[in-house]
Amino acid sequence: MNTWQRAACAALLALPAISMGQEAQEEERSDDEIVVLGRAINTTATRIEVEREMLVDTASSLKDIPGANVNRNGVITGIAQYRGMFGDRVTVGIDDLGMISGGPNAMDAPLSYMSPMITEDLVVERGIASVSYAPESIGGYVGTRMARGSFTNGDFRASGTLGTRYADNGGLSTSAGRLTLSNDRHRASFVTEFDSGHDLMTPAGEIRPSGLRRERYDLSYALSGDESRFMVFAGRLDTSDAGTPALPMDIRYIKTDIYGAQFDTRLSATLGIEARIAYNDVEHLMDNFTLRGAPMPMRFRQNLTHGSGSQFSLAGVFGEPESALKIGMDGIRTSHDSVITNPNMAMFRIDNFTAIQRDVTGLFAEWSRDNAEHEFELGVRYKRVDTNAGRVGAAGMPDPMGTNVDLLAEAFNAANRDLDWDSVDVVVKYRRTLSDKTDWIVELGSKTRAPSYQELYLWLPLQASGGLADGRTYIGDLDLHEERSNEVVVGITSEIGRFSVSPQIFYRNVSDYIQGIPSTNPLANMVSMMMSGAPALQFANVDAEIWGADIAWKFDLSDRWYLDGIASYTRGRRTDVPDNLYRLAPPNGSVGLTYAAPDWSIKPEVVMYARQDKVSAYNGEQPTDGYELVNIAFAWDAMDTLRIEARIDNLLDETYQDHLAGINRAMGSDIPVGARLYGVERTISAGVLFSF
Repeated sequence: MNTWQRAACAALLALPAISMGQEAQEEERSDDEIVVLGRAINTTATRIEVEREMLVDTASSLKDIPGANVNRNGVITGIAQYRGMFGDRVTVGIDDLGMISGGPNAMDAPLSYMSPMITEDLVVERGIASVSYAPESIGGYVGTRMARGSFTNGDFRASGTLGTRYADNGGLSTSAGRLTLSNDRHRASFVTEFDSGHDLMTPAGEIRPSGLRRERYDLSYALSGDESRFMVFAGRLDTSDAGTPALPMDIRYIKTDIYGAQFDTRLSATLGIEARIAYNDVEHLMDNFTLRGAPMPMRFRQNLTHGSGSQFSLAGVFGEPESALKIGMDGIRTSHDSVITNPNMAMFRIDNFTAIQRDVTGLFAEWSRDNAEHEFELGVRYKRVDTNAGRVGAAGMPDPMGTNVDLLAEAFNAANRDLDWDSVDVVVKYRRTLSDKTDWIVELGSKTRAPSYQELYLWLPLQASGGLADGRTYIGDLDLHEERSNEVVVGITSEIGRFSVSPQIFYRNVSDYIQGIPSTNPLANMVSMMMSGAPALQFANVDAEIWGADIAWKFDLSDRWYLDGIASYTRGRRTDVPDNLYRLAPPNGSVGLTYAAPDWSIKPEVVMYARQDKVSAYNGEQPTDGYELVNIAFAWDAMDTLRIEARIDNLLDETYQDHLAGINRAMGSDIPVGARLYGVERTISAGVLFSF
């Protein structure tokens, strides 16, 4: 950016501070939310209307949320990050329950199952997630649900949407439709979406492979009574030939079947029941030779994985809304298998993960009390995690690697693989209303996360690391302890005339934080050097602390003009050694100016990321430079039923690298192997949405 552009950005950032010192008109407060470009920000949650965002990956919308970000490994493989925590530490709920990924590198990350055009909204629990939300949510909670339509009054009537969007970069196209037949008691809905695209261009060249093809289907039926509601649904995700250049292989296919049911009822004025059940089954094939530059025939690899998961939640709600006690239980059972082969060598086989079983069972109680001035929540959860794994092995490897791999397999098979952890989580939240325009909150939480199956059972040095995408090989550790995070959050939501603001500060101390450190296993390092040319990193327990602040604000300039923005700062370091935590987003923010007429709106925005030089030396993490991007979004409601959209991203065609982007592993790309992936060049998108 040139000098005047930087000055303009600085002026926009300074406006909120200036406005706080001005006398402003007092207006009646309708609720405690700040409406920010389709986002509703309050002291507890941030909501995004994802179907109005011109994205192909729902995870990208997390960048619009204070404190949140996304680890990017491919076009549709975004992994949620919140206040320095990422991966399995952040629970992603879909229709109130999670989604089990099929592969060991999160190629089908949970949010990839919810394409933007068919997603009703995305909600991030700002601060510490309540214990009732999920069995494991040490790093936060992200919730989303399918857009299935609404119940209607009177006789049955049909409603729905039909839309399409196109981006010139990579010829990325998205088409979606929904058909709903409903009255006040019954609702049947069919939802579908198709995504396709070719390789993406950046100012530094073409990323190969980065195309995709994805199909999503959902069929549901819901029944609504005076005091009860029931829904059952079934869905399918088919992803094929999707590039993941930051990972060792690309997606040949992901075939997932999804089933679920929900039931809520009010038995009396003081007793309610909530029940949820879901199941999904994933078959996933990936390889390193179909979509990218193929290696030597002896280095061809394909990985066939299978994963499945069943989940349930049952809770009773006792009392009135002003004072209620929720008592419940929930559970998750997952299984994983993974086999690596070479189509050119019939004898080559690696049983990477065999008969992995992970069971999580929880009991929780959550009491809340709310009156005009005070809101209090106390939650306690007991959790038990049981894991196990079958025997592993490898064949068809030449010596000396074959001998070393056999020794690693023998050591793993001889070890105790039947592991368990018992823990207690506690969350306390307090909210005080100081006036009709100001609230403040304080939250305290102590939460745990047991190790993932990759962190435990990765016996052979590979990049099967849950999507870290850093170009390093990892090995697991069967002696890992569970992570425990003790956290405090303080925040305020306030309206001062036309200015609304919601800042929060947080501090988290994490004992036994799981992170890769240089392996001391000579066999693992020898094998890793033969495979990748670098020694292995081993998942290990370290001690860490994470702190920071984030803010959302809005300033109404007039009835039609307003400024809004977010800013996030997260800092993390190890406390057992002098080093920084790994793969944290740098300080970042955005400022937008919106003009909203009755039937059209336009919004230019500036997105800014600082240089990230607080990197992990132990992990070989490299710093990244800061950058600024200018984007423009336009929307026109041509009719009550017709919406036309347009957007330009990276208007000034800046060359930049997102710190959370992965390291390129694909040969044949314009981006060198071992270099961080670049952000896309100037991209023009347009879309049409019709509703009836």
